[in-house]
Amino acid sequence: MSDIAVENYKKAVAAAFDRWNKKVDPVATQIDKINKPLKELKQNKNPSPEDKKKIETLESARNELEKKLEKFGTELKLDLSLLDMPQKGKADEKEILKLPGWLKDLVKKKGVSIGSVTVVPDVDIDFKALKIKKAGVIIEFDF
Repeated sequence: MSDIAVENYKKAVAAAFDRWNKKVDPVATQIDKINKPLKELKQNKNPSPEDKKKIETLESARNELEKKLEKFGTELKLDLSLLDMPQKGKADEKEILKLPGWLKDLVKKKGVSIGSVTVVPDVDIDFKALKIKKAGVIIEFDF
């Protein structure tokens, strides 16, 4: 039987990742739509001035969307920092020791991959000190 405090924490963390995922998904879709024409334009060895302007416009739009994703990473960190981690002595220590592995698996599952865009939460929690070391996003483009 698992500890109720640990189970409640797991549910709260999973819900935070679900909220993050719902925000990230549409933005990643928009980035993917930008990446397709951008990739085609960048393959041209001698782009025309018009093509260079299109590339600049598309990259600018993509950069704005990336800033949104970074903001969502900051919101995830805040969301996670507001959660009460199970405390040693109040929760089963064996269950607490399993949390880092569980969190690593959750992060892998909750990443968003759409076409040429992959967005994965980057979270590191110090379970000994019971605090978040870092939380953000990793954004990768496939081109």
